Amino acid sequence: MATFTWYYYGSTTPDWTDISTNTIVFSGTGGIATPITVGTWNSETHIGSGDPGTDQCGANHCKSVKYVSSTQYDSGSGTETLNDTNLVATECTLRVAFTDGSSVATSNARFYAFDGTTETNEAVGIECYAFERGVSATAWTLINDDSGNTGGDNSGERLSLSDQGAGTEHFFYVALSARPESVGSKTQFDFGVALTYS
Repeated sequence: MATFTWYYYGSTTPDWTDISTNTIVFSGTGGIATPITVGTWNSETHIGSGDPGTDQCGANHCKSVKYVSSTQYDSGSGTETLNDTNLVATECTLRVAFTDGSSVATSNARFYAFDGTTETNEAVGIECYAFERGVSATAWTLINDDSGNTGGDNSGERLSLSDQGAGTEHFFYVALSARPESVGSKTQFDFGVALTYS
């Protein structure tokens, strides 16, 4: 049976840990419940029990990757150029695993943001960028911009993920950064992933 599992690098012992039924929470400096000022990017990323709920990260928090410019990021050590050398796999926000009991190849994989209800609708009041590590990319991809009517599982509004050859396990390493476009909680904000396999 084919399965997607979402992981973050953290928890009690630093390792890839299943997010399970928890949520990814972007916040300002100061913890999971610290709001992000409108128009500024997340300073922290946490795993929460709700929106935001309580922090489920454990002793080692989910990695936070902050958008600086189309080709730059900050993961806590200052501004760096976005590439596979500088951003290592364990600095990424997520590792999405696709597994199947049979050996399969993947194609047409994509990662997207949406409103939590309709997969082709953008998330409300959010701007969000994504980056896949390990494919020689050098720039962020805009996957949600509510004010620009961008987002959802639509061509040109999502992050295309790498095609992968036959195997029972496939991993996609994704960095994410988000900022609010207006005041107020942003609970209509989810992520999705889809692909074809054979």
